[in-house]
Amino acid sequence: MNEEYDMIMLGTSLTECILSGIMSVNGKKVLHMDRKPYYGGESYTIIPLEDLYKRFNIPGSPPASMGRGRDWNN
Repeated sequence: MNEEYDMIMLGTSLTECILSGIMSVNGKKVLHMDRKPYYGGESYTIIPLEDLYKRFNIPGSPPASMGRGRDWNN
């Protein structure tokens, strides 16, 4: 990856998302990254439901009767 950016934003909490959005709307080229596999910093929602199973070490995967994993967002 050999690209140039005006700004590199690390983290996806509310503050970082707002700042990178403002910079992007103002014509800046922004690379927005997070080391975690989800967005939202400390206030994130575990999605999809499969991730909840992983986080609490529940064996297997959610039953089909529970619907789609993303239907469980709050």
